[in-house]
Amino acid sequence: MLDPSTHLLIIEDDKGRKEYTLEESVYSLGRDPQCDIRLYSMFISRHHATLVRQIRDDGSCVYKVVDGNAEGQQSANGLLVNGQKCPVHDLEDEDEIVFGPNVSAKYYLLKKSGQWKMKYKTKKTKSTVLPKPPKFGGLYVQSETGNPLVFPLKHTDVQAKVTGNVSRVEVTQTFENPFSTPLEATYIFPLPDEAAVDDMEIRIGDRTIKGNIKKRQEAVAIYEQAKKQGRTAGLLEQERANIFTQSLANIQPGEQIDVIIRYTDSLKFTGENYEFVFPMVVGSRYIPGTTIDENTVGGGSAPAPMTLNKDTDLVPDASRLNAPILPPKTRSGHDINVTVDIEAGVEIKEVHSPSHQIQIERQGYRMRVTLSRRDTIANKDLILRYQVAGDRTQTTVLSQTDNRGGHFAVYLIPAIEYNPDQLVPKDVVFLIDTSGSQSGEPLTKCQELMRRFINGLNPHDTFTIIDFSDTTRQLSPVPLANTEKNRNSAMNYINQLNASGGTQLRRGIQAVLNFPEVDPGRLRSIVLLTDGYIGNENQILAEVQRHLKLGNRLHSFGAGSSVNRFLLNRIAEIGRGISRIVRYDEPTEELAEQFFGQINNPVLTNIQLYWQGEGEPPIIYPATPPDLFAEQPLVLFGCKKDARPGRLQVTGIVAGGQQYQQSFELNFEDTGNPAIAQLWGRNRIKNLMNQMVQGETKVGVETVTDTALTYQLLCQYTAFIAVSDEVRVNPNDRSVSCTSPGRNAGRD
Repeated sequence: MLDPSTHLLIIEDDKGRKEYTLEESVYSLGRDPQCDIRLYSMFISRHHATLVRQIRDDGSCVYKVVDGNAEGQQSANGLLVNGQKCPVHDLEDEDEIVFGPNVSAKYYLLKKSGQWKMKYKTKKTKSTVLPKPPKFGGLYVQSETGNPLVFPLKHTDVQAKVTGNVSRVEVTQTFENPFSTPLEATYIFPLPDEAAVDDMEIRIGDRTIKGNIKKRQEAVAIYEQAKKQGRTAGLLEQERANIFTQSLANIQPGEQIDVIIRYTDSLKFTGENYEFVFPMVVGSRYIPGTTIDENTVGGGSAPAPMTLNKDTDLVPDASRLNAPILPPKTRSGHDINVTVDIEAGVEIKEVHSPSHQIQIERQGYRMRVTLSRRDTIANKDLILRYQVAGDRTQTTVLSQTDNRGGHFAVYLIPAIEYNPDQLVPKDVVFLIDTSGSQSGEPLTKCQELMRRFINGLNPHDTFTIIDFSDTTRQLSPVPLANTEKNRNSAMNYINQLNASGGTQLRRGIQAVLNFPEVDPGRLRSIVLLTDGYIGNENQILAEVQRHLKLGNRLHSFGAGSSVNRFLLNRIAEIGRGISRIVRYDEPTEELAEQFFGQINNPVLTNIQLYWQGEGEPPIIYPATPPDLFAEQPLVLFGCKKDARPGRLQVTGIVAGGQQYQQSFELNFEDTGNPAIAQLWGRNRIKNLMNQMVQGETKVGVETVTDTALTYQLLCQYTAFIAVSDEVRVNPNDRSVSCTSPGRNAGRD
C-alpha cells in the first residue's frame, strides 16, 4: 500500500520562505549549491543535515533528520529539534528544526488535499518560494498604500566611565512604534571591534526584562517562538566584530521600548594620548562575488540608496552587513547623546576631539565630557583624546579573581632609550585604494599622506606604489631607489590617481605580497591606505596570514570620519604592523613623521613571556607578543585558573642588541575590576577567530562558543535574548516589519 500522506518541509533562511514536498528517499541539506535542499546562510555547514525516508511495515513512511552528511560527518553547529539538540530524530507532524541563526524548518505530515500548489525544483522535490515582505529603510517604511512611514528608533544615549586604561559603556537605544499595528524593528549598528559585550536588557515602562546569553541558534529559535506567541522579545546578534543587529518583536502600537547594551573596552594609547572611540556609522560595503539568487558577477553591493546588499558566494551574509543607506542630505531622524566620565587619578590634560564639538566639566582628577548640542547627529565616529600628568612610561597592572580563575591585565610602555637616527634601509611598498568609495575627500587625504610618505623616506630606502580598484596598477615593476627622479615620478603617479570601480582589495593584497624583491635581505614594509569597506574581510586576512613573509610587516591607514576599524586593526595585527586612522580635517605632517619614526626601528623585539610560580602557568594573550615600536604599549591579558600568585617576566631585545627585562608580581585579589575577566575572554575569542580566518573548524567553533558562554560574551556564535513573560499582542494581528537606515559615512 502506498503512503497516502504528503510530507511537507517549510524552510526559512536568509532568502525567505520555501516549501518542499518530500518524495525521494534521501535529501541533503546545506549551503553547498549541490545540496538537494539549499540553505542560505554563512552559519550553515556545506552539508549540514540529511533527510532519510524509512518505510514502515504498514506501508507508511517516516522521514528521519540526521545531523551532518551521508558519510557521518557532523555539522559545526548541530541541530535543534523542538528546542532540544538532537543528532538523529524521527520527524513528527509540526516538528521544528533549527539549523543555525535565522535558518529553521517546520515539518508537516498532511493528507493529500490539493491545497498545495508547487513547482519542481530539484530531483522530484517540489518547492515554491514565498518571499518575506520587503524591508525598506526605516525612515521610509512603506505602507500597503505606498505612503512613507516614520522609523521607530528615536534616540541613542551613551554613558561611558573610563578608569585608567579601561572603559565601561552603557548604550540605550529608544524605540517607539508610531503605527496602529504591532511592530518588529531591526536595527543594524556598530560598536568597537574589540568591545566585550556582556549585558543586554529591554525596558518597557517600569519593567526590565533581563537578557540571557545563549548559543546563537538557540536564541534565534526562542525569539521566533516568542514572536509567534505574541510576546515582546529582543535579540542581539553579532555579524562582524564591529557590526551588530538588534531585533525587537511585538512592540505595541504607540509603545516606547528601551534596549540597554553594556560592554567593556580597553583604550588605545598612541604617542602620549589615550583614545576613546565610539563608532556611529555602518558604512556601505563593496560585496565581491557572484550573487546567489541572480547568478550575477559583482552584483552584491547595494546599487542605490534605500537598497540592501545581496548575498554572494564570497560573502553569503552580505544582506546582514548593512541597513539601507539613506539618500544624500537625508538623516534618519534620531539623534545621539554621549557622556564620558574620566577618572585618571592624576591630572588630565590636552582633552580634545578631532571629530565632534564637546563640552568639558572638571572636578579634581575627574572630568566629564559631553557632546555639544550642535553635534548630536550620528553620522561620524566619536574620537576623544586626552593625556595624563606623570611618567608616561609607568606600568599598569590590574587583577581580578572569581570562580573562573585569576585574571590580569598588564599595560607596559618600556622605558627604553633608543636612537631615532639609527636607520636601517627599508623597502616600502605603498598599496592605495582607488575604488569608488574613495571618491572625493578620502582619496584626496590618501594622496596627501602618500606625498608626505614619499618625501619622508630615508636616503637608502627603496619604494614603489600599487593602486587597486577592479584591477591593480603599479608605479614600477621593481622597487625604486629613493632618487629625486623617482620621487618626481611617484608624485606624478599620485597626482593622477582617480577613484572608480569596485574595492577588489584581495587582488591588491595578492599583488603586493607577490611584488618582486631586489634585495632579499632587506625587510619590507607594506603600507595600506583604504577605508576598509568590504564584506569579505576574512579572505583578506587569510591572504596576509598565509603569504606575508617572515620579518615583513603590513601597516594600515584609514582615511575618513567612519572607517572599517575591524579590518584595519586586524590586518595590521596579523601583519605585525601598526594601524592609524586619520580624519579628513586632521593635519598629516606630524602623523607621517611619527609613523616613519616608529617603523624605522622597532624599540623592542623578540619579546618572550615567562611565568614563575606554583601551579599551571596562565594563558596569556597575545600568546606571541608583537615587536614594539616607539611610544607603543605592550598590552597583555592573562588568566590563571587556580588564581595562585606568581611572577610574570617580560624579556626582549632592545634596538642595538641589548637585553631588556621587566618583572611583575601578581597577587590575585578577591575583588578587583570585573572588566579584566571580560577583556581576557574577549581577547581569547579574538585569538581563536584569528586562527579561523582561513576556515572554521569544529573544535574552534566549540571553543569560541564555550568561552563566550562562560564569560557571558556576545560573539559570532552566541546571542542575547530577552522575552516578556506575558503575551502582549495578538499573534494573528497584522504587523509591520522594518529595518533601520544606515548613515552616509565620511561626509561630515
